[in-house]
Amino acid sequence: MPPAIIAAGIGAVGAVGGGLIAKSAANKAATTQAQAATDAAAAQERAAALALEAQRTGNAEAVAAAREAAAAAQQAQDRATQAAQDLARASFDAQREQFQQTYTGAQNAYQTAFDQSGAALRNAYGSADTALSRGYTGAQNAYQTAFDQTAAALRNAYGTADTELGRAYGGADTALTGAYNTANEALGRGYAGANQAQTEAYLQQLGLQNPYREAGLTAQQQMMQLLGIGGDTTAANYGRFGGNFNMANFEQDPGYAFRQEEGQRALERSAAARGGLLSGNMLKGVQRFSQGLASQEYQNAFNRYQTERAAQLGQLQPLMGAGQSAANVMTGAASQYGQNMAQNALGLTQSQANNALNLGQYRAQNALGLGTSRAQNALGLGTAQAQNQYNLGQATAQNAVGLGQSTAQNALGLGTSQAQNALNFGQLTAQNQYNLGQANVGNIQNLYGTQSNLALQQGQNTAQNAYNVAQAVGQGAMNLGNAGATAAYNVGNAQAGGLTNAAQARASGYVGGANAMAGALNSIGQAAVNYPLYQAQANYFNSLSNNPAAQTGYTPVRLPSYGYSRG
Repeated sequence: MPPAIIAAGIGAVGAVGGGLIAKSAANKAATTQAQAATDAAAAQERAAALALEAQRTGNAEAVAAAREAAAAAQQAQDRATQAAQDLARASFDAQREQFQQTYTGAQNAYQTAFDQSGAALRNAYGSADTALSRGYTGAQNAYQTAFDQTAAALRNAYGTADTELGRAYGGADTALTGAYNTANEALGRGYAGANQAQTEAYLQQLGLQNPYREAGLTAQQQMMQLLGIGGDTTAANYGRFGGNFNMANFEQDPGYAFRQEEGQRALERSAAARGGLLSGNMLKGVQRFSQGLASQEYQNAFNRYQTERAAQLGQLQPLMGAGQSAANVMTGAASQYGQNMAQNALGLTQSQANNALNLGQYRAQNALGLGTSRAQNALGLGTAQAQNQYNLGQATAQNAVGLGQSTAQNALGLGTSQAQNALNFGQLTAQNQYNLGQANVGNIQNLYGTQSNLALQQGQNTAQNAYNVAQAVGQGAMNLGNAGATAAYNVGNAQAGGLTNAAQARASGYVGGANAMAGALNSIGQAAVNYPLYQAQANYFNSLSNNPAAQTGYTPVRLPSYGYSRG
């Protein structure tokens, strides 16, 4: 059931409920008076019931007739609308086909012109590129030939100069080697002569100093023998003056031995004269004499020992000094001889080294001169070759740049022309597409306008039919309500005069209930009047089978259904 009808029914029930509550209140207020008016009102109620039944029957027949007429009108309107829509659709399809054929013909013409122009541009570009390549190759071959000839001439000149430098260097080195060998031979002879003179002077000096050295050595041997530290250990005087003065030295003293012998002889003669030569007194005398003599002569013997020792050793010391001096002279002579020989050898070595150094320096200078000259020649050759190569590179680069620029210019011209063709083709295609779209848009707009007008007209007609039916239903309900109200009002007037208050109360209740019922029925009628219009529009747009939106991809908003169907 439609929401509007439900809402109207709920309102009517509320109104009726309010009326019933009012009626109930009036009944309760007039309970004591109602019984008196019952009989009088009974006749009025039966008459009102008969009139109300007659009114209901007539209202039902009028509503049925109105519905039949509305259904017939609706069917006629649906057929007319469908026919108009079919015609509009056929016109739309015909125009769209015509637009498409026009667009396709124009597009094919654009494509043909574009392809022919592109082929002509590519042919022109290929011919220009071929001519540029031939010119570049010819120029490059000429550059290469000139480069090769120049390089060969440079190599020949460098080879000749290098050969002459080698010959000059060889002659200079031979001359330097001969001078070096001659100088070394002269130095060798000078060194040998100097060494010979040094040797003869040294040997002569040794001959002069050798006797003194031999005397010094002999004196040294004698002194060492007397001191007991060297020499002939079997000699009688070995070690005579080697230690401190002792009894052995004292007893060996000649003066002491002589005086002891003379004294003993004197004692012996004296004893012999007295006849006591071998007596004890005589022996005691000898002993006392010897002890006294030893005591007296020991110091004298020590002095004589020291004097003799100093005399003998002192004689040897000058000889030793002379030998030492001769040895020193010989040592100095040997040292000087060695220094002179070393100086001669050093001088020879230094001279030879200087000669070798000079030879090496001269050779190095010659080699440096040769290397410098060759390096300069090589540098000159390299510079010339580099310049030649640079010239070739420059010419090649310029040739390549010229080729590249010309090729790039041709390619740029080709690309520019192709881009312009593509731009023109794209613009024409876009304009053609735009024209087709514009034509289709207008065609679609016409179709939609026609169908919308038809749908609107059909909806309006359907709504009008529904409205007419609703008006008939509403009018019948209103008439029925008026009839019921009139009947109730007449019944109320028929109440007894004594029940006036109760009748008025009941009448007020009836009037309130009737007004509520009338308002509810009016709401239901208005909803019924508007409902068919909305439902017709929704059903039309939702169920239209040849809706042009299906041809364009457009999806219209689907209207809500209220449960109404044209069938």
